[in-house]
Amino acid sequence: MRGRKVWYLFGVIDRIEKSGYRFARSKSGQRFRDRFRHHQSKKRGRFHPARLFYIIGGLALILVSIPFGWLPVLGWGTVFLGLGMIAGEFYPAARLMDWLEVKARRIFRPVGRIFVKLPLWAQLATPFVVAILTFLLMFRIYSMTFGG
Repeated sequence: MRGRKVWYLFGVIDRIEKSGYRFARSKSGQRFRDRFRHHQSKKRGRFHPARLFYIIGGLALILVSIPFGWLPVLGWGTVFLGLGMIAGEFYPAARLMDWLEVKARRIFRPVGRIFVKLPLWAQLATPFVVAILTFLLMFRIYSMTFGG
């Protein structure tokens, strides 16, 4: 019985790898619409469990991310992950995500080039430093507003 679960897990991992490869191979600005078309080609019904999982899971990720919105990865990163899950089932969300991808690439490309040139320790420390500085800024704004 335990062996079947392990093989099932390998099947899931295989599907995730294929899906990620297909997603990465798509043209920038078209990825989410391609993913939407691929999901729709499976001809699942309106209330198919997989479709409901993507929609409910995406909404849950967005809602859980709200308290962490000020953090770079746990906040906005998981919001975009949730939107990406929903984009596989709703065409307007797919169009929005494609538009956001193009804009984000244009804005963050220079930052990414600098980040890649940093030593590994600096790459690992950067998210923590950004999170701490953001927390301190938010705390300062809070104390100025409500603390007196």
